Amino acid sequence: MPPPAPAAQEPFAAACRRLGPRLMRDLGLSDLQAAGLLGNLGHETGGFRRLQEVAPAVPGSRGGWGLAQWTGPRRVAMEAWCRARGLDPADPEAGYGYLCAELRGTEASALAALRATTTLAAAAEAVWRRYERPGVVAPARRLAWARRALAALREAPVTPASGRP
Repeated sequence: MPPPAPAAQEPFAAACRRLGPRLMRDLGLSDLQAAGLLGNLGHETGGFRRLQEVAPAVPGSRGGWGLAQWTGPRRVAMEAWCRARGLDPADPEAGYGYLCAELRGTEASALAALRATTTLAAAAEAVWRRYERPGVVAPARRLAWARRALAALREAPVTPASGRP
């Protein structure tokens, strides 16, 4: 899906300003690396507007779900992780928690690859190659979303008391 027009980007930018500093803190990412991850997530979810994959690529499947559009066994694992903690899989905080748990656990090699990047393009590519592993890559679109995420992160006001936007 192509990135939205500027007016439609506001929810995406707001989500990036909310999630980016947390990803940097919780996963030890730079702003470029967090933007590479957020850009991929933005591409997968239409700018964080869709929890459920619109047209599942695998006929008869439930399709992708959540922040990273977890599919197949990864969707099942996300739902089990939420059940074990009494969380609603539709809750954005549950999605964030599972994203971090997965990147620290079964997808730790993807996190290591992301942390090794030094450019926005390399960060976006590390995420789609090592973490998302999509059937349709659409690299230009993912990088466009990552650029928008980085712009949002770099515009984010930080409150002195909390260090968070």
